[in-house]
Amino acid sequence: MQKNELLRFVLSPENVVTPDLKANLHGRGVWITAKRSSIKEAMKRKTFHRGFAKDISIGSEIDQQVEDLLEKAAIGRLKLANKSGLAIYGFTKLMAAIEKESIIALFHASETSVDTAEKLDYKFRTKSEQSGILEQGGLKNPCYCFKTEELSLAFGQANVIHAGLKAGGASMAMVEATQKLITYKNG
Repeated sequence: MQKNELLRFVLSPENVVTPDLKANLHGRGVWITAKRSSIKEAMKRKTFHRGFAKDISIGSEIDQQVEDLLEKAAIGRLKLANKSGLAIYGFTKLMAAIEKESIIALFHASETSVDTAEKLDYKFRTKSEQSGILEQGGLKNPCYCFKTEELSLAFGQANVIHAGLKAGGASMAMVEATQKLITYKNG
């Protein structure tokens, strides 16, 4: 298993199990597969207790805390992609961008209209299959894992419902963060 498929946990000074998503906090760490079910199983089997070999405290909502941190990290990556000029938002802008540029990922707000999203999805899939861009990395399926407020925050605009990423380093970092979030939520 690769390091990007794992989550690291450390102990706070108060001996509370704390997620360390960047894997850079000091101290002994316990590594768990980056899936919600794996964290619940680790709690049930007392993996954290054995791993730290001491009396520890684990918050009952640690799995939700990890999800929130993964979402925050992904949105932070989207902000960076936007600042780098690699992110596009808005239905009309995205339709044009999908047609003329290499869009590697498509995002819809979780509460978006299915009809509108399907038009973009069809165009995205068709164009990405023709260009082969997704073989170089990217999200094969459009992502519905962020709320309108989160997408709006990333772009500094109100009511961002649809967004896409052009190829580039900041975009690939966003794709990796999003894939980790999706894997965590579905696992």
